[in-house]
Amino acid sequence: MKKYFWLVSLIITVVLLGGCKSETVQNEMILKVNDTLYYGTDEVGPMGDSGCVEGKIKSSVESNAIPTENGSSNFGCIGNSYTFDYGDGFIMVVLDDEAWHCFYTENAE
Repeated sequence: MKKYFWLVSLIITVVLLGGCKSETVQNEMILKVNDTLYYGTDEVGPMGDSGCVEGKIKSSVESNAIPTENGSSNFGCIGNSYTFDYGDGFIMVVLDDEAWHCFYTENAE
């Protein structure tokens, strides 16, 4: 009987923990803008005109945390600019060496 109790307890624990949303990430650059999370890529491109700039990164959280405030990143770069999302699910963020990197929403592809 004890074997079954422990087995059932283990299964319930795995199911409950598996359904929880993680509040930490590993090796992902994330920026929150207008209540949307954008995920960084290695893809770079031209920024376009200066009218595309929406704002600057205002704050940063730990590198393994998910930003909760608009204008916050988990990769530092406070003061760096980012562009508008024109409904296509991506923005561009200036990172190292003035290169503009593409950041996509989770659903954009």
